[in-house]
Amino acid sequence: MSQIHASAIVEGDVKLGEGVEIGPFCVVRGDVTLAEGVRLLSGVSLQGPVSIGKNTIVYPGAAIGYEPQDYKFKPGSATAGVVIGEDSILREHVTVHAASNEHTPTKIGNRTMMMVGSHAGHDVTVGDDVVIVNASLLAGHTIIQDRVTMSGSVLVHQHCRIGRQAMCSGGSILTGDVPPYCMSAGRNMIVGLNMVGMRRSGMPKEEIEAVRHAYKAVLRHNPPLKEMCAELAELAGHSAAVKQISDFIAEAKRPIVPVGGRKSQGRD
Repeated sequence: MSQIHASAIVEGDVKLGEGVEIGPFCVVRGDVTLAEGVRLLSGVSLQGPVSIGKNTIVYPGAAIGYEPQDYKFKPGSATAGVVIGEDSILREHVTVHAASNEHTPTKIGNRTMMMVGSHAGHDVTVGDDVVIVNASLLAGHTIIQDRVTMSGSVLVHQHCRIGRQAMCSGGSILTGDVPPYCMSAGRNMIVGLNMVGMRRSGMPKEEIEAVRHAYKAVLRHNPPLKEMCAELAELAGHSAAVKQISDFIAEAKRPIVPVGGRKSQGRD
């Protein structure tokens, strides 16, 4: 049985799973689906289309599903909205904006924590087991892959990607793509590998060593993009993790953030 506080406003095509709690002064409007065990603690605002997976908790002041900050999007236009996964935590004053299109929603994955004041803009995709610390901001169309850790006040430019299990140090400013397993700092600078994250994830030692070798042999030298892709592709035949790095860089549409902060390599 769901619990809805007397002061909450719930209107529209709202579907509630077993054990949903909607706390005081929450506003839930439109096409909204809250799966089993979802909790909106208080003062949470949802504007559908929004779907939230089971056991996710949303803290006071969060606003989810409101229109994208995109001049091309006209108020009242159709949107695919927002989809949030299971067992996630969205802390106070988190904002997640609706998609600017009708077919692919803004997505937040499973077991992901968005801490106080963090923001996911329109058409963002955040993977599973991601930690986004206070005041970190994801501009529209950015992609954050699984197991990424973003420390406080990280700023990510629109259309950029942060690769699997990368770590962005506090205050990082990123206008290019951060390859998997790398660590960023400052403005557009790779400073090493996320060794702690790889070990804690249970990644096999031989895979960690393969990533270290790829970093030392290729990434650290910041070769031209075509050369980088060729060298990584050769190493990728011996390691699934290196193949992830190789594929990620081969698919890049933004510059790759360089080691040491040198000028980023373009597509040519």
